[in-house]
Amino acid sequence: MDPFVFQETADIPIFIIKEWEERFPSLRVGFSARKKGEDADCRNYALHVGNNGAQVIENRRKLAEFVDFSLSDWTCAEQVHHTRIAFAQDHDRGRGKKDRKTAFQNTDGLFSYRSNMLLASYYADCVPLYFYASDIGHYGVAHAGWKGTVQQIGPKMIQKLQERGARIEHIFVAVGPSIGPCCYEVDHHVIHPLKRVLNNQMQLDRVAMSHTPAKWHLDLKEANASLLKNIGVKEQNVLQSNWCTSCDVNYFYSHRRDGGNTGRMVAWIGKKGD
Repeated sequence: MDPFVFQETADIPIFIIKEWEERFPSLRVGFSARKKGEDADCRNYALHVGNNGAQVIENRRKLAEFVDFSLSDWTCAEQVHHTRIAFAQDHDRGRGKKDRKTAFQNTDGLFSYRSNMLLASYYADCVPLYFYASDIGHYGVAHAGWKGTVQQIGPKMIQKLQERGARIEHIFVAVGPSIGPCCYEVDHHVIHPLKRVLNNQMQLDRVAMSHTPAKWHLDLKEANASLLKNIGVKEQNVLQSNWCTSCDVNYFYSHRRDGGNTGRMVAWIGKKGD
């Protein structure tokens, strides 16, 4: 069974990490879905694509309230396929909720420990990475395309959490829905830098299946999971989705499948408190 469980209530289709929400009751964590046949703006959560910013803000408001937050808690970044990670404090709550200018700039990872803050990140094939350090109550989300993966944004988030006092055995990671190896063909421009950061050829063979002498089918989810396990994250603490955003047209936008003209899903994580 996939750790990302689909549910639809009040006309809001989403995936939740049920295991985390049951184990850590204060957490709210998940990934948005779409409905087949709806136009690209209808379930779009990102302001940098589409033609209807008002619809995006309304989508954010409805989703935030559905998971027991408010639009004023929605906190996000302008993603650039890099590895800058920002720590969100109380005064950062709501950055980027209604416009791109106030979001964290040039940032692909956010983390915090503050209650009643909802960290949000946007996707249409890249890998969403979720983090929870149970011993210090810190949570985070990171956007990992192939560039972020080979630049090790996942391990860099782990380092940030350790610098705040987290112990590696208490860090939990979830690797969310993204494009799968079935649909993600890459060439040596991606494979060569990936080979440099993985531990050995065996790991590379597991995440990149040769298609032709110059093409590979890449499992970007497995690559991120491998990099995290390589630095000591316990295998039992890593959840990994099997959903492919390119295959599953009923649920997901896909930049590759849709030729770049598509909306964005949102990955969110937050912690409720008094």
